[in-house]
Amino acid sequence: MIICPNPNCKTANPEGADTCQVCQSALPHHYLWGVGELIGNMRPGTMVNQRYLLKRDRTFLDTKPGLVPESLPELPPFIQPYLHLSAYPLHVPRPYSVLRTPEKDYVVMLEQSALSMATYPDVPSVLPKLTGRWPDAPPLRQLSWLWQIAQVWDAFVVEQVAATLIDSELVRVDGSVVRLLALASPPPSPDDTLAGNRAQLAQPTLVDLARSWQPLVATANQAIKSFLSRLCDSLERQQLNAEQLGEQLSQAITVCGQGQGVAYDMAVFTDQGPTRKRNEDACFPNSGTTKTLTSDVVRDQPQLLIVCDGIGGHQGGDVASKLAIATIQAQLQPMLDAKSSSLTATELSMKIEAAICAANDEISIQNDRAQRQARDRMGTTLVLALVRGADVFIAHLGDSRAYRVSSRCCQQVTLDDDVASRQVRLGGSLYREVLMQPGSGSLIQALGMGPSQSLRPTVQRFVLDENCVFLLCSDGLSDSDRVEQFWSTVLKPMITASDASASAVGQRLVSLANQYNGHDNVTVGLLSAQVIRASDRMVPKDAGVGSFVAGETMTAPPDAKQPKGQRSTRRSGARPITQLTSGGTQPGTAMVGGGAGSAATDAATDLPAAKTTRQLSAFKAASSQGGLKKAGIVFLLIALAGGLFYAMFSGSNRFLFPGGASGSEETTSEGSNETATGTPSPRTLSQPIEMSVGDYIRVRQPDGTGIRSTPADEPGDATVPGAVTDDSFGQLAIYPRPEASQETNAIPGLVPTGSIVKVLNQQTAEDGTQWVQIQLCTIPSGDTIGDVPVETDSTGDGGTAEGSVNDVFNIPEQADQPLLLSPGAEGWVQAPKVANTAEAIESLDPSQTESCES
Repeated sequence: MIICPNPNCKTANPEGADTCQVCQSALPHHYLWGVGELIGNMRPGTMVNQRYLLKRDRTFLDTKPGLVPESLPELPPFIQPYLHLSAYPLHVPRPYSVLRTPEKDYVVMLEQSALSMATYPDVPSVLPKLTGRWPDAPPLRQLSWLWQIAQVWDAFVVEQVAATLIDSELVRVDGSVVRLLALASPPPSPDDTLAGNRAQLAQPTLVDLARSWQPLVATANQAIKSFLSRLCDSLERQQLNAEQLGEQLSQAITVCGQGQGVAYDMAVFTDQGPTRKRNEDACFPNSGTTKTLTSDVVRDQPQLLIVCDGIGGHQGGDVASKLAIATIQAQLQPMLDAKSSSLTATELSMKIEAAICAANDEISIQNDRAQRQARDRMGTTLVLALVRGADVFIAHLGDSRAYRVSSRCCQQVTLDDDVASRQVRLGGSLYREVLMQPGSGSLIQALGMGPSQSLRPTVQRFVLDENCVFLLCSDGLSDSDRVEQFWSTVLKPMITASDASASAVGQRLVSLANQYNGHDNVTVGLLSAQVIRASDRMVPKDAGVGSFVAGETMTAPPDAKQPKGQRSTRRSGARPITQLTSGGTQPGTAMVGGGAGSAATDAATDLPAAKTTRQLSAFKAASSQGGLKKAGIVFLLIALAGGLFYAMFSGSNRFLFPGGASGSEETTSEGSNETATGTPSPRTLSQPIEMSVGDYIRVRQPDGTGIRSTPADEPGDATVPGAVTDDSFGQLAIYPRPEASQETNAIPGLVPTGSIVKVLNQQTAEDGTQWVQIQLCTIPSGDTIGDVPVETDSTGDGGTAEGSVNDVFNIPEQADQPLLLSPGAEGWVQAPKVANTAEAIESLDPSQTESCES
């Protein structure tokens, strides 16, 4: 029986009833997943706390949905990860109720767990395991599953629940979406205190993740097997962090998705409602517009769908919503009119964010001109969908929502920007509990209410590999859980029936909103996607290589904690960019984030600064993986000191005195690498090349650095203990900024020999040192990205010189070594060192400058 939630009725109704038999109020069916040792011994039919009826293994029905779920005065520490990770509603279940028995055993009821949504007489079943569905899944879906796991990895590490993502029992799938039954954070023993901090448990690493993926590689689709094999190999060698992993998978998805065929049916409607005097909602395209499109069309000309809900009443909520749409359309129109396929998913997300921030600035300017303050300021919420090829990008701000509907489930994919959601993310309360507090629905951000620096829009990428429907709506429809109430009867037929058009369903939803809510304007945007051609496009094993530093980073959920000393590589406070996703270079920065109040306008204007931050993070990562082995490095450097000193000194002199003014008697024959005596010697440059901003140059093996190890009995130069000098590696080394070269234990980044770089800037330091900023465009082909490219003219056989520094430092166990950089990386190097390793280029193929021109 289900008790009617109407406090004036409370009639007991059969479980299968959708509405109360007496008052006709809707009867919510909250099916919950139970967590706790006590539940494991219960039999179906057992009632917990005279309220939760066990229907099957750990699946409960709340028979009193009108009552506030039970909680505790002080939430136990093991609940905190659920709250901090609530910014991932697609993946992470939400605590519904927390109970404690007299024996101090905990029982937790989770909603939005990995259960299918069912209607009477069915009881929801647990969604299938990822491992069970893997062998038969299409390649695009296999990539998408792994990508979603990579997006949340760092966030789960921060919350000490990363073990969840390698537990096959907990990782489930709803078609293309990864869902979790629960988090691998067991309740504490009865002796643990509630107020105590959670113990710092050893967390699995990316190496463990790679090993858990290895069995999947063996049964992966042939189109992606080589790529996944190489990807796991890179993970096991600790050559990737979570951000880089996500970026490589994202690029592989883009390659594979080029062959995906999707048919779209789109419609949008807005209505004033029965009680409002004006319609403050707005939409794009115009209300009543319907379109049928294909992925081939929107791959070149993306389609935009926008829903806005104005705030400000007679002060201008309708003006704000229309102004927001006009600004966003104008900002994105150049991209909508021209081919955008060259943009990466992250670049496209950044353009969407920049457009949202521009709309915010336009509304704020209008407010400032009218001297509107506080509650008098006009504003608007926003939810939009941008469709490109087989990708759908969902962006949102405020409490207008987006839902994703499959044949099994209806999920809210956006998180309301209100007080209730913020309180949950901060770990203060359970969501159902905080909803009962006054002001819980007050918005904490909307367009036009403040500067863009404090704006945190959310952008998510969805990869379409199955039939589904996206619903965008204002709160005129979503209030009182009307979407959850009607999804199975109104929205589900769009997937299961052939005659349910977006236009008809959209009008039906507007009618239901006016009938059952009716207190507000209502706007509905529908996007139905039907896969008509599954992609089997081969993904090269090298797909994504070269994006380690060049690719944009993912972000982290707001208000999530980050380890000390670690920074997000994207602007702080950013909401997740891909939850199916939109990833930080250190734990806690991938799709999760750190707090409010950061510049959203930087999305379009501060990319160079963001790249510099990424380089610094990458360089630091190279010095931290596997632990530091300073003693061995110092010993090795001392042994090499004599040869290095000579190489550095002579190299600098050759730059200052190109004609051999350093006093050397040796000369080389034109076009030869031999001295006058015929003895092979390292290649020398007769003159330092002249460099200008915008020039392209090729990096060659530095003069004199087919470096030999200095004999132990020969004196070496004084080396600072623990320091690693960039000249020690026989390759061009760059730093995120010039002053970083003087920092203790600073680890430079290495430009692979044979690479093509672009000169970005030149400057003179206070001490008179000339510095050049360069960007890495392309690198030579190697077996793996971790291989040190070999100069073909450095030795007679095309290999590295015997005893060269490459042989010494390219050892996995050596942790204090520079990071071999990838295309897109930027950094600074002293001008003499560039001249000593640079070769002018007369002409280049466009593919050789691709990373520097994007």
